[in-house]
Amino acid sequence: MKRLLEVFMKFIYGVIGIVLISATPALFGGASFLDFRSYLTALQQVFAAFFTPAEWTLHYQNPLSFETWPVSFSEFLSGPYLYSMPILFMALALAFILAFILSFIVLLTDGAIKGFLLRTAKIIESFPDFAYIFLIQIAVLFFFQKTGILLLSFYSLGDDRIYLAPVLCLAVLPALLFFKLFILLYEQEQQRSYIELARSKGLSQFDILWKHCTSNVLQSVFYQSKSIVWLTLSTLLIVEYLFGLNGILYYLRSDFSPKGITFILLSIFIPFFLIYTVIELVLLRKFEIERNAVFEKFNLRLFDFQEIRSSIRSLFSINKMQMLRSRFIRKPKILLPALLVAGLLLTSLLYAAVTGDHIAQTQYLYGQDGGIDSSAPHAPSAQVVFGTDPYGYSIAQQLLVGMKSTIILSLLIAGLRIFFGYLFGILYTFFFTRRIRQAVNSIADGMHFLPLTLLTFILLIPVLIGRGEWDTTLTERLIYQVLIMSLVVLPVTTSAIGNEMNETLKKEYVISSVLMGGSMSWILAKHIQPALWPKLALMWVQHIVQVLQMFVHLGILSVFVGGALSQSDSPRLVPEIYELSGMIAISREVFATNQYWMIIPPLAVFMILIYCFSAIADGLIQKQAPPLPVQKAEKAPEPHSLSSSFTRINNPKISEDAN
Repeated sequence: MKRLLEVFMKFIYGVIGIVLISATPALFGGASFLDFRSYLTALQQVFAAFFTPAEWTLHYQNPLSFETWPVSFSEFLSGPYLYSMPILFMALALAFILAFILSFIVLLTDGAIKGFLLRTAKIIESFPDFAYIFLIQIAVLFFFQKTGILLLSFYSLGDDRIYLAPVLCLAVLPALLFFKLFILLYEQEQQRSYIELARSKGLSQFDILWKHCTSNVLQSVFYQSKSIVWLTLSTLLIVEYLFGLNGILYYLRSDFSPKGITFILLSIFIPFFLIYTVIELVLLRKFEIERNAVFEKFNLRLFDFQEIRSSIRSLFSINKMQMLRSRFIRKPKILLPALLVAGLLLTSLLYAAVTGDHIAQTQYLYGQDGGIDSSAPHAPSAQVVFGTDPYGYSIAQQLLVGMKSTIILSLLIAGLRIFFGYLFGILYTFFFTRRIRQAVNSIADGMHFLPLTLLTFILLIPVLIGRGEWDTTLTERLIYQVLIMSLVVLPVTTSAIGNEMNETLKKEYVISSVLMGGSMSWILAKHIQPALWPKLALMWVQHIVQVLQMFVHLGILSVFVGGALSQSDSPRLVPEIYELSGMIAISREVFATNQYWMIIPPLAVFMILIYCFSAIADGLIQKQAPPLPVQKAEKAPEPHSLSSSFTRINNPKISEDAN
């Protein structure tokens, strides 16, 4: 009964979080920029709708006649919903099976085949998920031109439904992630003692993997698959948009009301929540990381300024700086990708300093006879290296202008995610009660069943798409976008970092430090931070990759950095500033016109950035080299340094327990 109550409360926390997010557009659609009265009114309407089933309707807009009519939720569930969700589940199943088979091939083979598969997976992983659709389409069209056979249909028209192409494109990313996860878990499982015993009995590698490792690996894959589902849900929205599928995303864009958003998000959240909850109850495994009991009995001193000064001196000591520099230089897998990213950023900054971010516009290209050879958009040639966009602006110069914004904002957003997660992680670890920690974990767990791109789209579109004139400045919109993209994952980062801190607090040397009177600042500086910094650096790099993927998704959905104003004479939105994701917004038109030169250059830059940061993450995961030996003996600590760091505890409860 207690376990069922915990499941019910986790579900309630997830529903409340969805309702709060769904009413957010009303916060920016009222009389002022932050209209909290409109927000509260929207919340009341959403909660009231739960008790009035007659109002459970969506508004569907016919793409041909632009007429709008109400659609009941039952019609939505039996129509578009049952079109999108089978595509998602078939893609996940296909990805799981392919990853499992390929991981067995890698583990059972040596030499060239194994190396080829691992290198190929690493290269493909650097592609934005949007690129898979692009490359598969090119391959199918090339085959059609050579043979006259159309292997796949890429666009849904009217009542015609396509399944094969969306499933294949959607399965690529989760297949790569499942593949890496299987390899990692199988290699960890083979290091256990019972595997050595199985080898000593003469069992083959296949028998060891299949009969002994697979059951444990599958169980671990299930618990770690939530993050893969999280990313796949976002990719589903992009697949729907590019293939013209009349699915979940279309209804969301047609009915952008708080009530409609709530229902659509709940329709995505509930199935995955039920599936994972039922399987977890069957497996009877419970992953809850709580604070060690010793911290419940002591009121830690918050700060000790002498300890803080000592920690800062040790953090920036010459020996520590030399050790970090030597580790960094001795790792070319980290250094070379970092230098490449820095080179791209420096090139963009120098171009801005020299030209003032000038972008040339070429409406017509003239031949030697003075006649017009072509009008915009121009294909790549000697006159325009990478070609132009539909308005005649140089693709190459747009890249030079936009790279700095993409790189700087990605670094900033990922850094703020870790910073806010670290601050709230301290609150989570030292100040939150058990119930509050459970609530945070429940909300973070529920967020894995909601598309991150969809949440960000809902929060950003009221502010970043304007009509007529702006009510806000560019700086205000950029600040808002950075904060939203940083805070939208706050429950996840808080839970992850807080649980890492909790794990450190369970160490015996940390408990001894508490018993000797160490303050909270001492515990953080001397025990938690040394163990946490490498993990924070890895999380930061992983979030950079995630932010780059989100920029691609938002650009395809015409949500640009800094916003865009709608044009009265054109359906296309024009970005306020040049940024790489804005150059991918015309991808749908490119698919129809085969003018691939417009998106290949920005797509290539995204691939380079993602590959570099993924390589840095792989370098951070690898075991660090031992520190170089110190030639000179370090100066012995002052006799009073230990006593200044700890305070004697006179706790009668401890004395009674000792007696």
